[in-house]
Amino acid sequence: MYKKLGETNLKSGELMEVGVVITPDLDYSNELGKFLGHKPDHYKWHIDQCLQKTLDQLETRFYIGKLNGQIISNIMTTEFEGIGILGHVFTLPDQRRKGACKGIMTYQMQDFASRSGRMLYLGTGYDSAPYWIYHYFGFRSVYPKSGFMKYSAHINSETKHFFFSESNVKKVEWNDWSHLTALTGIVDGTYFRSKIYDIQGPTNFESGFLRLKQNLQIKPDHYKSLLLKTGNGAIVAFANLDVSNNKKAYLDLFSHPSFWSQTPRLITEMELPPDARVICETGYEDYERIAVLEQIDFKQKSHYETEDGRQTLIFEN
Repeated sequence: MYKKLGETNLKSGELMEVGVVITPDLDYSNELGKFLGHKPDHYKWHIDQCLQKTLDQLETRFYIGKLNGQIISNIMTTEFEGIGILGHVFTLPDQRRKGACKGIMTYQMQDFASRSGRMLYLGTGYDSAPYWIYHYFGFRSVYPKSGFMKYSAHINSETKHFFFSESNVKKVEWNDWSHLTALTGIVDGTYFRSKIYDIQGPTNFESGFLRLKQNLQIKPDHYKSLLLKTGNGAIVAFANLDVSNNKKAYLDLFSHPSFWSQTPRLITEMELPPDARVICETGYEDYERIAVLEQIDFKQKSHYETEDGRQTLIFEN
């Protein structure tokens, strides 16, 4: 469904129409697919699917600017329950430097606020021109000198989101996308977060989630993932398993600091392969993860030092 949001004057004097395509929308499938056809294959996989069908409860919106009925600029958001990721910001080369992106984003941020949006994440180059556009709209670096940015509707949005409560184990769904980025993006917690999906420190899981989702859908015999979700709707922990090697499997285990005590259930329900060595790597001082691994009968086998000097322990079951 396309909804016109308004109009904005470009620096060229042209009047650009701004609207939003709420997916699925077969009418815009070809046009938006072509407009964003330069994106990597895993991103195009999501774009094509969301325009053609409903993806669980994931809300994908394409905010577009039009001149003479043709799309010249786009901003996409993927959201669920007030948490979102902003991406695919693109303007046609011959239409740049006119203020099209800023014009669209004015409407997009107003729309996000009107729907009680709480947190919105994005990735860009630190101190770049886009960085300062996002900064103008209230985004801030998640950690110093980072292009990983977050907008919070309220100063305590993240604290409320991760409020401690009991959680339940669940499988990964499309609508977990932005909530997983809220988890991988926390500043507190262990630096080492996922070997399988290469998450080190606070990270935007925008691209990584698509790799995870493709693995689960295309190679279900080789990859498994389970999440802990609270009654408040927050994803607070995850476990990933890579069993593509019949003799050696890799396990990821990461949690918000307040929820490590609830993570053993993830491993119990994961059902580790009985005939393979299961390896889990952890930082030397990641005491909560180490305690959980020992609780589920993993033993430290060896250790090594990473290129940046971090001490890493290797546990096996």
